[in-house]
Amino acid sequence: MLSIRPSIAEFSIARCYATWEKVDLILHIARIRNSFRAKSFCSSALHQQRRNNIFTSTLGGALVSKVGEVASIILEAESIMKEIESEFEIMQAFISQVDQYTGSHQILESWLKHIRKVACDVEDIIDEYAFLLGKMVNAKSSLKKAFHHSRNIKAWNNIASQLKHVKARLQHLTVMKKRYGIIISENGVGSSSHNISRQFYLYDSSYINDGDDNVIIIGNEDKMQKLAQCVNNNDVDRTVISICGMGGSGKTTLVRSLYREQELGTNFECYAWITVSRNYQIEDLLSKVIEQLDDSYEHCVTDHNNDLVEKIKSYLIDKRYLIILDDMWSRDCWPCFDRAFVKNKYRSRVIITTRIEGVATLAQYDPIKIDLLSQQDSWKLFNIKAFGTSTCPEGLKPWAEKILVKCQGLPLAIVAIGRLLSYREKEEQEWRLFYNQLNWQLTNNPELYRVSYVLLELSLRDLPSHLRNCFLYCTLFPEDYQIRRRWIIRLWVAEGFVEDRGTETTLEEVAEEYLRELAQRSLIQVTERNEFGRIKTFEVHDLVREMTLTTSRKERFAHICNHPEVTDVGDVANRVSVHSGGQVYQPGISSQHLRSFLLFDRHVPVPWINTASSNFRLLRVLCLRYSLLEVIPDAITGLFNLHLLDLSRTGVKKVPKSVARLNKLQTLLLRFARVRDLPPEITLVTSLRHLSVSNGMYSTSIIGGNICGLKQLHTLREVKANKDLAKNLGYLTQLRSLGITGILQSYSADLWTSIMKMTALTKLDVGTSGEKGSLSLEKLRPLRNLEKFYLTGKLAEELSFPICDGFQKLKVLTMRWSGLKEDPLRLLSQMVNLIYLNLYCAYDGGSLKFCSGWFPKLKQLYLGKLENLSSVEIMNGAMTNLAHLELCELQNLKAVPEGLRYLRSLQHLNAGNMPGEFVEMLEGNGQRFVQHIANIKCV
Repeated sequence: MLSIRPSIAEFSIARCYATWEKVDLILHIARIRNSFRAKSFCSSALHQQRRNNIFTSTLGGALVSKVGEVASIILEAESIMKEIESEFEIMQAFISQVDQYTGSHQILESWLKHIRKVACDVEDIIDEYAFLLGKMVNAKSSLKKAFHHSRNIKAWNNIASQLKHVKARLQHLTVMKKRYGIIISENGVGSSSHNISRQFYLYDSSYINDGDDNVIIIGNEDKMQKLAQCVNNNDVDRTVISICGMGGSGKTTLVRSLYREQELGTNFECYAWITVSRNYQIEDLLSKVIEQLDDSYEHCVTDHNNDLVEKIKSYLIDKRYLIILDDMWSRDCWPCFDRAFVKNKYRSRVIITTRIEGVATLAQYDPIKIDLLSQQDSWKLFNIKAFGTSTCPEGLKPWAEKILVKCQGLPLAIVAIGRLLSYREKEEQEWRLFYNQLNWQLTNNPELYRVSYVLLELSLRDLPSHLRNCFLYCTLFPEDYQIRRRWIIRLWVAEGFVEDRGTETTLEEVAEEYLRELAQRSLIQVTERNEFGRIKTFEVHDLVREMTLTTSRKERFAHICNHPEVTDVGDVANRVSVHSGGQVYQPGISSQHLRSFLLFDRHVPVPWINTASSNFRLLRVLCLRYSLLEVIPDAITGLFNLHLLDLSRTGVKKVPKSVARLNKLQTLLLRFARVRDLPPEITLVTSLRHLSVSNGMYSTSIIGGNICGLKQLHTLREVKANKDLAKNLGYLTQLRSLGITGILQSYSADLWTSIMKMTALTKLDVGTSGEKGSLSLEKLRPLRNLEKFYLTGKLAEELSFPICDGFQKLKVLTMRWSGLKEDPLRLLSQMVNLIYLNLYCAYDGGSLKFCSGWFPKLKQLYLGKLENLSSVEIMNGAMTNLAHLELCELQNLKAVPEGLRYLRSLQHLNAGNMPGEFVEMLEGNGQRFVQHIANIKCV
């Protein structure tokens, strides 16, 4: 009995359903319109009837006939689509229940390949269908509609023909399923699935350890010590301890090493080790617990959950016990375990290993997080596994180092690959061949399959379909690429991966929740967080990425172009990312099925981009960031299905008027392109959610047009202010992020009035027109949801009361070239939730004083180019959570502030281009003020 998780097929189907709902409405409108048209021909005014009598009897009759023919085709297509919808719903349920561990796995994969292809074709038909109906709705006059209907008979016939073909293919696939004995299990998981899954877990544990746990503990000695302390401390209460890390990081081995080292018979009266796994039956697990605890227990078929819980509880009530719950994927089973593992006063311990952060939080202590090994520890572990007591031959070192780069400190991969290479020839050619085939080896070599199984397959099967597609999309980026949160979120939204949860939550907020969950599942590695602790950048582990790409290609989800053997970029997957050698690939007619095209090769010639663009008919995402493009091809503005267009950091200077044709466009990114002016037609793209433009040091103007129509905008960045824009911005009440420069004092009051209407605004960046311009804050009032505020330019008056009063959610404040004369800290300290404060050329005074109790949550402080500043006083109790302090170009600050000694949380002190006296004191007598700071840098 075969079983898999829903894959890209189900996702495509789900998106189709969402579109069908809209199509049904349009069809209803079309039918009403046809009825109305028939009536209008009969009820025309008499004088018009006489004037057009001949026309009505000849051409008019022909048009009505043709319109009727199109309506018949549309209704037929609608009927077939509803049948296919029902078929797909049943098929989706079928796929989610099939067990892939038993039976003819290759037959199932082959069958699923055809299912995925059908799903992709249906998605294409749906988009074409919606496009044709949209054109019907957009036609203005009845006569134009009639002409349009007759002109598109061929297109509608093609849609109907394709739908019939899809229906026939589905029927054929159903026959094939029966013919080749692909069977559904009764409960969705075959009885053998759980057992075989369990065997993999157990086999993997013994495979890693090999009876020599000290080897695998290399690099994790501190974690081992912490675990031992938690187990052996004097806390009499039952204590839950958790160990968290990505698959293959050594969680199980760490516990197994402790489990073996502990004198269990002396320290604990009883103990049990249970592998929970993904697919568990709680009665199964409870039975195994009591069997391991009590040798005299005899299983009774009438024992149910509550019976087993009571038996375990009764047995443990007066004993010191140790329970290991290994590889726990969900919190769902914990309430049952929590009742069974009695809270006695005998220093009992429960240890949980998991790759899910939400599960790890069940512990009383902070989870023990297993990190990846350092380069030095990785090399040490690899040497022991690959060469034993010998040393690595010089000729093999370059290849060994390349293999370790791929492993990125993952113990399971290092041990498995090292052991495999230990009995291969120690020849450079042999190792080079192995490295070049590493991805194939991981997915096809039985001795390494366990690596991919533990590292990726288990996690992928546990992912809901929406998260699965979001994760697969991350592999479109190059190896070791630092993926930015904001970028990937917009890509997911544009692709339609993100669930609409109603008006109270934006799609972007839901997508960020998805991203957090991927991080909590240890599938992505967070490399940087912002001031709020939110993910800023992340990457995908090299081996995880390589194995995921194999899955992605198999499912036709995506293809990476960086090898010359594939030349037709549209024939292998629905999404293509070109990393290198782009000019080798020939975009052809098959490219019209692509949904995403991402170009990372910066050397692809412009004619190639133009040719490729003309073949992208159904594209939703087009990313040409960093390309050589200077003129937007006409073909791009003809992409009716385009949701995201990224031309950032290109040479594009002009946005054509035809941009108005992109009526589905949600995101237009032109950051650091060369666009100085946007045409008024940009305001006709009413679906826009994110418009981000800039031209280096210059902002971009919107010339004419009525910006009031862009009511869906969430982001409007780096636009140049003018009087009309300042007045009309108030209509954009959905804005979350606004960046506007070139503000003149003459209309600043109108601007603040408009901004006050943006109740959802969280980020605001405002700047004056040139160095001589000034910014008045007199009309500014608190924005209750504002979190980030960037002020650039001289203030017309000293820091006024409104900027400090009422901004209770403000966490980030940057002030540049403000021209303040008085110490601003007293007023700024009223913003008690500030986490980040940056004063650059903002203050002309000579001293700053941080009093006790001020800035209690501040974590980062930047003071730069305050030319007259000669004294910084920090009192005990000020900035108690400051972790990062940067002092830059403070030419009159000659002495190290003595108050640094009070900043006990300070971890980083950066002094950039500071006076020689300051540096000398910092390295000499001033050391006593900063000796508690771990990282001090002078540049």
